[in-house]
Amino acid sequence: MKILVTGGAGFIGSALVSRLKARGHTVVVADIRESQNSEVESRSVNILELEQVKGSLKGVDLVYHLAGPVLEFCRRNPYEASLLQMTGTLNVLEACRLQKVSKVILASSFYVYDGLPESMIVNEASPLDITRMELFGAIKFMAEKLVQTYAAKYGLEYVILRFGSAYGLGDCSNVVKTFLEAGLRAEPIEVWGKGLRRNQYTYVEDIAEGCVLALDRRNEIYNLISPEETTTGDLARLLQRKFGFDVVFNEAYPEGPSMPYMSSRKAIQQLGWSPTSLEEAVEKMARIVRSK
Repeated sequence: MKILVTGGAGFIGSALVSRLKARGHTVVVADIRESQNSEVESRSVNILELEQVKGSLKGVDLVYHLAGPVLEFCRRNPYEASLLQMTGTLNVLEACRLQKVSKVILASSFYVYDGLPESMIVNEASPLDITRMELFGAIKFMAEKLVQTYAAKYGLEYVILRFGSAYGLGDCSNVVKTFLEAGLRAEPIEVWGKGLRRNQYTYVEDIAEGCVLALDRRNEIYNLISPEETTTGDLARLLQRKFGFDVVFNEAYPEGPSMPYMSSRKAIQQLGWSPTSLEEAVEKMARIVRSK
């Protein structure tokens, strides 16, 4: 199968491209950055330009649409982030229609559950409230609706994947990587507040594997979110116990709110998805860093 990955030169995109290639697919990266994977074709594509997107889809069987803003960029640049997510998604969908590409797999986010009470347990069928979401979650939610609208009107098949808080080595700013790298530099790990903020940190390789497992599904939504819930304080203490790192709590900086608990039961049962434990993943990351 010939598969195009928008944003395929990015943090999650690179991991996905490698897995698709290993499974024997012909992979094309569409990104404004050049892919570091020399085994795949890389096309310079501005997702905001419909004609460029349309041209990149010629001869493609399926699209993974990962191109879009990250959280911190959205907070700093709401206009640019909204344009990138909304116009980019529309261009991919319209290009799929024009080039008769029958299926798109959309990267969404756990931030669509933002604003729901942290005492809740939510899943893919839970009602969402766009009026309570931070902008990042709102534009991801709207991108989902655009995909479903095209599916209903033009018969486009889709899968929507709600990614968890992705961590790993590479170009990401997740607190797991931040804490680990600080400790490996012999610097103390600084935890904001009392370290009570809960998160479901999700290893990037698991997200990539979940994307591949969902390839043959049709018109479904899956949470690719680790079932393991960890506070920032517990994360720091895990690294202290495993590696002897120093940990300090700085209550001068407020910690953010927790999300509701997000169930990944559907992906585990239907896709056979098997997320890596946080402890196992940080051990793997530390081995890689120390081997360099």
